[in-house]
Amino acid sequence: MKKTILILIYILSFKVCAQEVSIKFYNENGHEITKEVFINTRDYSKNIDIYFGNDTREFGFLVKRKNYGKLTDKLHTQFRTYLNKLSGNKLDSTKSIVINYLSAIPRKKETGEGRSRWNIFNKDYLKRLHKITDVMHFWINSPSCDNLKYHYSNKINWLSDTDKILSKLFFPYDIKYGYYVLIKPNGDYFYYLGEYGKKQVWDKVNKFLK
Repeated sequence: MKKTILILIYILSFKVCAQEVSIKFYNENGHEITKEVFINTRDYSKNIDIYFGNDTREFGFLVKRKNYGKLTDKLHTQFRTYLNKLSGNKLDSTKSIVINYLSAIPRKKETGEGRSRWNIFNKDYLKRLHKITDVMHFWINSPSCDNLKYHYSNKINWLSDTDKILSKLFFPYDIKYGYYVLIKPNGDYFYYLGEYGKKQVWDKVNKFLK
């Protein structure tokens, strides 16, 4: 995933001389495809389309929603130390970790002054999560997030990813609604990009962490 994104950034680093804005499209492997193929292979159950651009050119990119990997022992230890620091609590190394990560998108101007109806904020979300298996849970937000009030900051202890560690370890760019991450004690992880529901998290925890 990161390698693919870096390919895109490398492309954007070149100066483009076209007079009109043009769009190039890329698949999940960083290969250029036609607009028609891009549209036909866009499947929100499997991937999400994200866009980058400058004054002269734009790029459409498909990224996988489901992603698996493994943290090295060193990175895993450093990450747990970071979570210790953010939360002020000592983590149990024998327990798995569940993180709901909130990106900076949508911005406050898009959400208004109301409150989110996202069902991960329902009271039964964490209650059932802990019944499925013994996990440590964290609500973490992008340091650029300006709409925490919309996401119940009066009830939820949001922890700001001040050092941007999650974006360095998992997905490096803000994507609408962020993602959730599951991490086993051995460093194996899974994360899902974009909007999701509480049942999806419960089901994946039941399959991946039990």
